Amino acid sequence: MRHTVVLGPAVSGSWYPRDREELAGLVDGLLESAAARAEAAAAPGSVAALIVPHAGFVYSGAVAASAFVKLRGRAFDRIVLLGPSHYFGFHGAAIPDAATAYRTPLGDLPIDREAVLALREAAVFRADDRMFEPEHALEAELPFLQRVLAAAVPIVPVLLGGRATHEDARRVADALAPFLGASSLLVVSSDFTHFGPRFGYVPFDDDVSARLRELDLGAVAAIEAGDSAAFARYVTATGATICGHRAIDVLLLLPGAAAGAKLVEYDTSGRMTGTWDHSVSYAAIAVPATGRAAR
Repeated sequence: MRHTVVLGPAVSGSWYPRDREELAGLVDGLLESAAARAEAAAAPGSVAALIVPHAGFVYSGAVAASAFVKLRGRAFDRIVLLGPSHYFGFHGAAIPDAATAYRTPLGDLPIDREAVLALREAAVFRADDRMFEPEHALEAELPFLQRVLAAAVPIVPVLLGGRATHEDARRVADALAPFLGASSLLVVSSDFTHFGPRFGYVPFDDDVSARLRELDLGAVAAIEAGDSAAFARYVTATGATICGHRAIDVLLLLPGAAAGAKLVEYDTSGRMTGTWDHSVSYAAIAVPATGRAAR
């Protein structure tokens, strides 16, 4: 099997700028704008987990920044980064094999090799660097972490396979729980509804903006309630095309991990482009650190 020592960058120059200074300036500007918005300013101080989008920064960057700005002034000893695999339809989850770092134009973030090696003992995980090489879901969050945190924090990258089940998510949650202590951060990468013929999802064709919002906020309500069963039922009943729903399952299946979850910001690409024949929804959700008390 071919190994890569460093993962990424796979989407620099497309999802975000390839140039280091341009990228730093863009991310810093998004964070400053988020800090100036009332919703971000009113957020609780300590954060244990975030749900953030992962589209091109021109679309989802402002929403993502509204969550990441809450990490300013915080220090962590580990970041567990969960997201969906968009390219591989496997069961269970993937972790890196030989890779020791994840790279963006802003530099490298070290991979927590001790945690990754320990997770290999759980049958739900497969260790394979190839699963990460083309993937944008995790990489899109790294520049925000690099600009908002004072030091590079070891990360545990996890991809939920395209065929992962709710039970797979439960097994992933059980395996990750020991690595999510009081000084760790859980980041779940997911866009919300993908609407339109190109995504094979057109549940309505009138008043799209309002009905998309209603659809997305129904899923958000289950997350804010910390109700994994309700979230799973909602996704099944509506067919909502939330690409990272299995990664969100993991958060909701960790005991007490989603307690106090609160929507920070919501937007859609349709609103930005004014074109509603297709649209992707973006939601930022923050979980205060007090949500870990139940663990």
